[in-house]
Amino acid sequence: MLLRCLLPFLVLLFSGFSEAPPPPSVIRDFQPERFLGNWYEIARTDNTFQRNLDRVSANYSVSGDGYITVINRAYDLKVMRWRTTKGRAMLAGERTVGSLKVSFLGTFYSRYNIVDIDRKHYSWAIVCGRNSSMFWIISRRPNMDRTLLKKLLAEARMLGFDTKNMLYAGYGGKLPRER
Repeated sequence: MLLRCLLPFLVLLFSGFSEAPPPPSVIRDFQPERFLGNWYEIARTDNTFQRNLDRVSANYSVSGDGYITVINRAYDLKVMRWRTTKGRAMLAGERTVGSLKVSFLGTFYSRYNIVDIDRKHYSWAIVCGRNSSMFWIISRRPNMDRTLLKKLLAEARMLGFDTKNMLYAGYGGKLPRER
């Protein structure tokens, strides 16, 4: 049950850690200290490890051992209760490259690649694993303006991500309606 609580970037844990360089689209002006704090999943590709999970969030904080502590929280729609999982992350390479290694099972790490981010405010990001089969749009707020979301989905398509069957947090899995 614990593994079902993993946030999007942790789903990739089971695909194995790859020493391959990050995808070419990973941001190269990353500021890790600005990435700390709370993030909310806005949209994701469907995956088995997050099935029945909604309102997924993550909190990143610096730990005393030089790692980044990651606390994931999600509402399990099947059992109707909140689930929490704790893990750790570290930079996967250079400090300014938006690629992390994330683990919730000790020695098994997965890539968490930031392919775009709001560079001014760090208010949203497009994230993927080691390839484009799974990706997420995350935000500092639990909801996102529909116009911005549509813009980010269009950008994701241009980057090669399949956006046809996305799930949207807090909207019954569907794209939120115009207001």
